[in-house]
Amino acid sequence: MEPNYREFANFIKEKGIVIVECKTHDPASGWTGKNMYVRDDKGFLNEDGIYSERATTQTIDLSENGYCFDKRFIGGNYEKIKKFYALNNLTTFEDFSVFIQDVTAKEAE
Repeated sequence: MEPNYREFANFIKEKGIVIVECKTHDPASGWTGKNMYVRDDKGFLNEDGIYSERATTQTIDLSENGYCFDKRFIGGNYEKIKKFYALNNLTTFEDFSVFIQDVTAKEAE
């Protein structure tokens, strides 16, 4: 599903997100590309909801592992970024309760 690009852009701006471009190279095939890692002022955003000092294999990458910046990957990455901030903001029992409700599978009636 294609995201609302204006909403995504505003979300990036609101959170103070910057995109860090890093060249990548596969010596076996000779392929080169650019990763487009997501970070804010606290560090790189990782899919597990934790910040890191450096980009890792878990860091959210808008280029889908350096292959290309393409609209096919943006929707899924927007969801990953929103999930990161949701996990990162779990500080109270109420926050945790809402999170549990969101991830709980509902039994068919």
